Order: sequence, then C-alpha cells, then structure tokens
Amino acid sequence: MSKNIKKAITISAIVIVVVIAIISTFFIVKYFANKKQIDSICEIYSDNNIQERLDTNGNNDDLKLKIDGETVLGVIKIEKIGFEGLIYEGTSLDTLDKGVGHFQNSSYLNGNVCLAAHNSSKYWAKLYTLENGDKITYISFLGTKEYMVNSITQIYATDWSKLEKTNENILTLITCVKGEPSQRLCVQALEVK
Repeated sequence: MSKNIKKAITISAIVIVVVIAIISTFFIVKYFANKKQIDSICEIYSDNNIQERLDTNGNNDDLKLKIDGETVLGVIKIEKIGFEGLIYEGTSLDTLDKGVGHFQNSSYLNGNVCLAAHNSSKYWAKLYTLENGDKITYISFLGTKEYMVNSITQIYATDWSKLEKTNENILTLITCVKGEPSQRLCVQALEVK
C-alpha cells in the first residue's frame, strides 16, 4: 500500500472518530439537560411540596408549570423499559412530538388518568414488553401515585372505552402498534395502595 493511501485512510479514520465524538457529545448533553429538567419537575411536583403549592396558588391551573409555552402536568417513569418523560396537556401530534400527552377529558390524579405517546425508540417503543405486576410511577402537579400493570391489550384506534371515567384509580397508556394503523396498544395499571 502506498504512503498516500495510508495517509488518506488515517485522515478518514480521524475525521470519522471526530464526527462520532461530536454527535455523541450532542446526544449526551441533550440527555443530561432533559434528565435535569425531569428531576426538577419531580422535585417541584413532589408530595412534599404539594400542600405549600396548594396554599400559595389556590387553583389547579396555577399549579401547572409552563415550559416553552407548553403546560407540563408531570412526569411518568416506567422502570422496566427505562423510560422517564414529561407529560403535556393534550394529544395532538405537535404535543406528542414533545413528549407524553394527557387526554384532556381524563383525570389528573384520581380515577382514570389517560396518557398517550408515540411508539418510537424515544418514547414507548418498548411498552409492549411490560407484564402484569410491572411498576409505573406517575408524578403530577396534584401528587404522586404508584401503579402496577394489570392489563395489556390491543384495541381498535376508534375504541374509546378504555378512556372512560372510573371510580378506581387507573393509569391508562395508549400507543400505536407498529405495522397496524387501525390498532393501539393499551396498558392499564391499578394504583398500589
């Protein structure tokens, strides 16, 4: 192999390593910034701060944080799939591109809390791996609840029955099913008391 070819290969390898390092650094910085934001919301919305926030603000709308013009209702943590994400009000495509969406007519804390997210590696691509008994933590502006998965089903995209109000404290998670546009994965979890 000639000297020029060796030199070209060496330079190409160095350029590739530098590009990979720059891209990796970007994603690492973004990850830690997102993690810091999630931790901050968890602290602000912690049960330790709820009473003080209720006494200070008075009504529910004043308790909700706004980040970049969006209402942040809380955080959901699904340990088994390594997911932590912010919960925003609404389920429009714009909202779901930012994080987990809260179905507007569902409860915020007691009853059936209904959430949706994209079925992508950034969000709930691994939701289908959950099993009965897996733990989910829901931290909202009104308090924190622990849930255990008790139902994993596929439903039609037009089936709204799983979003109905309940007397039981249920967390309902909805995401698309890859390759089946008419189907949704529905995970329901009961509050751990």
